[in-house]
Amino acid sequence: MSKRNIIAVCDYEANYCFRLDEYLRRNLKLPFRIVDFTNEEDLKSYDDELKRQTIALVVSQSVYEKAGDAGFDRLLVLEEPSKDGSYKTIESQDDDVEIRSTPKYQSMDKIMQKLIDFCMDKPDTLSSKQRQDEKLTIYGVYSPVKRCGQTTFARTLGEILGRGGRTLYMNLEPFATDLGIQKAPGQNLQDLLYHFVNDRQRLSLYLERVCVKQGNLDIVPPATSFLTLKGIEKEEWTHLIQEIEKTGLYKYLILDLSEIADGFTNILSMCDRIFTIRRSDSQSLSKLETYGKTIRLSGGGHILDKSMVFDFPDSLMDAGSQAIEVYVSNVYEASKELSNKEALNAS
Repeated sequence: MSKRNIIAVCDYEANYCFRLDEYLRRNLKLPFRIVDFTNEEDLKSYDDELKRQTIALVVSQSVYEKAGDAGFDRLLVLEEPSKDGSYKTIESQDDDVEIRSTPKYQSMDKIMQKLIDFCMDKPDTLSSKQRQDEKLTIYGVYSPVKRCGQTTFARTLGEILGRGGRTLYMNLEPFATDLGIQKAPGQNLQDLLYHFVNDRQRLSLYLERVCVKQGNLDIVPPATSFLTLKGIEKEEWTHLIQEIEKTGLYKYLILDLSEIADGFTNILSMCDRIFTIRRSDSQSLSKLETYGKTIRLSGGGHILDKSMVFDFPDSLMDAGSQAIEVYVSNVYEASKELSNKEALNAS
């Protein structure tokens, strides 16, 4: 079965066509080729072999009504309202042509999601590995001290790193909150893991479908049940992280960790740097000491060597997001200046 790797876009409104093209190129970071048309003559005369390599023709309703399917067998028609605001039902008249539709005048992210859904449903959609210009840098954030601001630190670090390269944030805590993001039910880490186990070759597509884009950060919404995390074997976590790197989609990966995941120490070992928050009270310091002894006795001395232990004062939470960002940025910059063993005692 030949693989399809072309997205065709056609609309009489050249500005709309080019804006949609630009949006897809900027946000759909997959190895797809995008071609644009602004009239039905050029669309119909497009090479037949290239039409067969097209994932979908994204076409405005006005063009579709004049050109029909134009020789393409998969169409996403952008519905245009009539004068009374109603929409006409669009159905395929050919059993060999699949047509789906979505309103033209909505957020381009929703149009992109419809296109991704089209790709996901077709086994011949190309999702090959992208060229990797540099190694994925993995930052783990973990502390045995609870309610210490770990997720706030991890999210803020991700937003900072996202300004310099595409960054993915994954929360592996057992009872994570919704992180202040909105997504359709079911689109979360649980689904990503399910699809990955059953169809590894199209991880790029699954990431595009599941991730919520918030500012400079791509967020995989956390699993809704801790049983999901416990049910994933350590080898699968390792493979998932390795395959995320192979997609070439991201420069940075932020892992907001908990010890519930099988292979917890394996995941820590894969991190380039681990950020560990401490608190000054005796109970917290005792937990941190016990954690360090346990890791070292289990042969994880190298994990401690690349861990940066630092304070994250409660007062920051009341100081506002700007103060938090400055503090996190300072911690991050300090971590780059230190060797692994120096980082352990940086604070």
